Amino acid sequence: MSDKPGTTWGIEPHTEAKHEILRYYLGAWFPILASVHRRLLYVDGFAGPGEYSKGEDGSPIIALKVARDHVLGKKLQHPNRELVFFFIEEDQARFQNLERKINEIQWPRNFSIRPQNDTFEEAFSSVLAKIEEQNKQLAPSFVFIDPFGPTGFPLSLIRRLAQQPRSEVLITFNYQSLNQWFLQDPRKHRHLDELYGSDIWHQALQISDPGRKENHLMEAYQKVIEGLGWKGRSFRMVNKHNQIQYYLCFATSNWQGMLAMKRAMWKAAPTGDFRYSDLTNPQQPRLFDKELYDTEYSKDLANQIYQSHRGQNIPKQEILEQDIAWHPVCIDRHLTEALKVLEYEATPPKITKVERSGGKKRRRRTYPDDCIITSAP
Repeated sequence: MSDKPGTTWGIEPHTEAKHEILRYYLGAWFPILASVHRRLLYVDGFAGPGEYSKGEDGSPIIALKVARDHVLGKKLQHPNRELVFFFIEEDQARFQNLERKINEIQWPRNFSIRPQNDTFEEAFSSVLAKIEEQNKQLAPSFVFIDPFGPTGFPLSLIRRLAQQPRSEVLITFNYQSLNQWFLQDPRKHRHLDELYGSDIWHQALQISDPGRKENHLMEAYQKVIEGLGWKGRSFRMVNKHNQIQYYLCFATSNWQGMLAMKRAMWKAAPTGDFRYSDLTNPQQPRLFDKELYDTEYSKDLANQIYQSHRGQNIPKQEILEQDIAWHPVCIDRHLTEALKVLEYEATPPKITKVERSGGKKRRRRTYPDDCIITSAP
C-alpha cells in the first residue's frame, strides 16, 4: 500500500473540484439553517493540516472563510447565533499545522472553533455519547468525512449520526483504495464489515467483471446509508481516462439540502481533467455538463412531470420539492425549461393554465414561485 503524504502535500485537480463543491454547498447551507436555528455545527472528520504545499486552503479554512466572508455575513455573525466548527485530525504534525493556520487569522466572535487531535471515530463518538446520555439532539449538522481510505468511519458511527434529525453527511468514498488494498486482503475484510455494517459486500468477491463489482459495492453502500433514514446520491469522480478517483456520497433528509448539493455540483462541475457520472448511469460520464446535456435533461424532466401530475392542479413549489429536489441531476433551471416544453412546445399543450396567487399577473414563459400549474389530462 502506498505511503500517505507527509504534513502537507500538493493539491490535485480532483481535490480542487471537491473543494469547490464544498465551498458552494456551505455557501447555501449556512444561511438556510441560520434562518431558523441559532446554533449550527460543521464537522470535518479528517481535517488535515489546513493547507496544501503551495499554501492553498484546506477544507477547514474553506469552511471558516465561507461563513466569515458570506454576503449574509451580518446574519451569520450575529452575536445571538453560534457557529461551531469541529475539526478532527489524528496526525499530530498535521494537527499542529492546522492549529497554526487557524490562529493566524482573526475570526468572528460567534465562531466556536474546536480542533481536536484524535481519530474521527473516537472524537465524534464522544460528542454523540454526551448528546445521547442527555437525551438531547445535535444542533443542525453538516459532517464532511474525507479520509484517505475506506476506514475510520464505521457504519455504527454513521448510524448514530443519522439518528440526529437535522444531520447531513458528505463522504469521500475511496473506491480505488477499497478495491486495490482491502478487497484483495482477507486480513482487512473486517474493516469492510465495519464500513458496511455487515457482510453485504461479500458478494463482490465472487464477481470477476470490474464494472459489475464496482456497481455492487457502491450500490450496497448507498443502500445501507439510505437504510439509516436519509436519502442519498452518489457520484463518481472520474479522470480524463475514465478512471475512478473516488465517489462523493451525500445523504440528507432535507429536500433543500439535496437541491443545494446538486446546485453546488452544477456550479463546480469539473471540465477537462475530471468529470462526474451518476452511480445509477455510469455510461453517462459527463453528468453535470450544461453544454452537452441541459436540453436533454429538460425534455426528459418534462415527460416525467407530465406523467406524474397529468390532470392535476399543483403548486410549482410542490414540483420543486417532490420532483426536482430528489431528481438525480436536475435543478431549478431544468424545471423552468421543462415547463416551457410542456406549455409551448408540446402538441397539444400539456400545460393548460398557469395562475399566480391573489390574481397577480404572470409574464409569458415565466413560472413564479407562487404559481399553480394545471396539466392536461
